[in-house]
Amino acid sequence: MTLDRVTGHDENFHSYSYIKQRREAIVNGPTIELLHAKADPLKKSLADQDSPKRIQHDLELLDEVIQKGFNTLSKMEVISPVTAIKAMEMKHKLINGSTGGDTHYGLEEIKLREAAREYYESIGLGEAYAQQVAREAIEDHA
Repeated sequence: MTLDRVTGHDENFHSYSYIKQRREAIVNGPTIELLHAKADPLKKSLADQDSPKRIQHDLELLDEVIQKGFNTLSKMEVISPVTAIKAMEMKHKLINGSTGGDTHYGLEEIKLREAAREYYESIGLGEAYAQQVAREAIEDHA
């Protein structure tokens, strides 16, 4: 174990690097290693910008949290009714009840049925389509 002549600490002791480098330069003279030892902070910050973990907007952070929450939730077998109700209340609050309680899947289903109805009406089969939908509704409730 080699001790620093000035501080008496082990040379591996992490003291202030500037003081240590300055002292070394005074004792041994400046060397190329000492002059270039310090990393350029601007280069480091620019290199960090290339990192895939950086975000450009705060909504990206929320999206990441939501995605991780979904991944976690999808692995769970059961959630409590209280959690489910809180999620419904939060959704209602966030979208101001604009979906009338329908899920995203439900809204897509409504859009598809509406498009099908318009298509069948455009080819003159609107009434036949309406009868088919009515039959399916009766079967679903039976």
